[in-house]
Amino acid sequence: MTRLSKIEEKLEELDLQREAYISKIKRIMDNNKQSEQSIPEQYESVVAFFSYSCNLTEQADEDNVIIGSLAIHNFTFDPIEQLSVCLVIETDDNYQFSGKYVTNNKQQNNQNIAANWERITDTDEQNMYWFQWVGKQPIEPFTSVAFSDFTVSWPVERSFFCSIKGFIYSENHTTGLEAMNTVSLQKVEREWE
Repeated sequence: MTRLSKIEEKLEELDLQREAYISKIKRIMDNNKQSEQSIPEQYESVVAFFSYSCNLTEQADEDNVIIGSLAIHNFTFDPIEQLSVCLVIETDDNYQFSGKYVTNNKQQNNQNIAANWERITDTDEQNMYWFQWVGKQPIEPFTSVAFSDFTVSWPVERSFFCSIKGFIYSENHTTGLEAMNTVSLQKVEREWE
């Protein structure tokens, strides 16, 4: 199995997992709509969580890869306006970040990428990645969007640590909401005596 087919397999697995989450959430929402009771207060919120998979290798000519998505669900009766996402990657090791987004760089504007996110590059923080939702506005009540299929890759080394936190911001959430979980990976190579 080639590296590309492994990555494609992981992406398909991740999409299936995300679709299962969305399907379950839709069933819950449909059940809540069918009942005449109002939604309990704890469900009147915006929720974000990561789903991800890792492809770790020992092959010197290949990279280790984390493939992730940050799902954002609007469980409120209000639309979300001006949604932004901040991913914070905490590591001291070298890595590369990529994803499905466009930039406002004029040299890259002629890319034919179908993306709902635009990278905001006006930050000096190297490990902070900011994205603005440029898809259909606003994000309606009881709907979901995702920053899908981003990757963090790094060369095979003796050890590696990476933690990815997610934060979402909007007109109604100016101080930010933290994702319910983080992506955390630590690869330690054992030394045998």
